[in-house]
Amino acid sequence: MEYIEITLPMPPSLNCLFAGMKRRYKSNVYEKWLNNAEDKFEIWINDTISGDEWLNVNIDYYFPLYTKAGKKKIKDAANYEKATIDFLCNKIQWLEDHKIKIITQEKHDSKKDIVKIRIQELDNISS
Repeated sequence: MEYIEITLPMPPSLNCLFAGMKRRYKSNVYEKWLNNAEDKFEIWINDTISGDEWLNVNIDYYFPLYTKAGKKKIKDAANYEKATIDFLCNKIQWLEDHKIKIITQEKHDSKKDIVKIRIQELDNISS
């Protein structure tokens, strides 16, 4: 099955991406992550993807899910998708977020603080 896999550092939350009131601009936290993501950008290609089809994107977040006291951390996975997808759209020529038809996200309890992304064209996925 044709797909690509990408590993990035854990992005900042959507709440931290932009600053400014009248003119929105990238926050220092977001700029720092973009530079770090650029340095650590890894892509693994299993075959050729044309980018002309609808896309299925799986995003797996690896970070601690529990506090030291064992309580669930309040981390909304949807708040991390924006920075991840926007970065990839700037790095992968054929990737445009409007082509994503299916997106799934999952959190994993881990100390890694990374995000792994798998992108497949829907025509290449068995029904």
